[in-house]
Amino acid sequence: MTGPVVVAYGAGVDSTALLIGLHQDGIKPDLILFADTGDEKPATYAYLPIIAAWLARVGFPPLTVVKNPRPKSGDQSLSDSCLRLGTLPALAYGKHQCSLVWKIAPQVAFLKTWPRAMEARAAGHPVTILIGYDNGPRDTARRYRAEGKAMPGCVNAFPLIAWGWDRAECKRQITRTGLPLPVKSACFHCPASKPEEIRALQATTPALYAKALLMERTARARGLRRIAGLGRRFSWESVTAQMSLLPVTGESEAA
Repeated sequence: MTGPVVVAYGAGVDSTALLIGLHQDGIKPDLILFADTGDEKPATYAYLPIIAAWLARVGFPPLTVVKNPRPKSGDQSLSDSCLRLGTLPALAYGKHQCSLVWKIAPQVAFLKTWPRAMEARAAGHPVTILIGYDNGPRDTARRYRAEGKAMPGCVNAFPLIAWGWDRAECKRQITRTGLPLPVKSACFHCPASKPEEIRALQATTPALYAKALLMERTARARGLRRIAGLGRRFSWESVTAQMSLLPVTGESEAA
């Protein structure tokens, strides 16, 4: 790797295990980026100082938090943008613009003006972006799609797959290090949420659950027709009503 090495940190299991594996191999990244949508789960925000303390302890660079500024609209988060526009996150419509706009775009913008990246480009060297895709079948398939979609002037690499670490091994490595397992990395209103995760949000963070329902109701008032709600084929409100008598389960972990 002749250019700088950047970790795209998602604050989930896979990307946390990626940092641990790099430390074990004696590889020190030059930059660790965390793209904040403004709507991460409270447990994710609570994990950031935990991983920041570990980074300092092992001599890694601190987290660099980037956001997608919306100076014209004033939106501070993806949910603010949805409420203003009367729409839902793109994933609810089967698209992926929310990740492109709120996760990838702020990292691209940062790397455009990061001095190390600018020096590498001038010298003809790409920036290597390390992505936490594990060695399970789902992420292995995602790896092939991501290989040709690197940020401008960058190449993507997938160390967890090279090491043969699947999700279970990632969890073991985190536990062996003494760090707690992070929760699933996603917006609190993510349309990919499972029913038990929706119910857990309602029980543990009712204010965020109420904001998610407000997003649905606002979109419906603005003419939402093609989909039922945040769940695409179902509304979150209907799911939590149906599950009101079921016990709350914990969250699963992800990258």
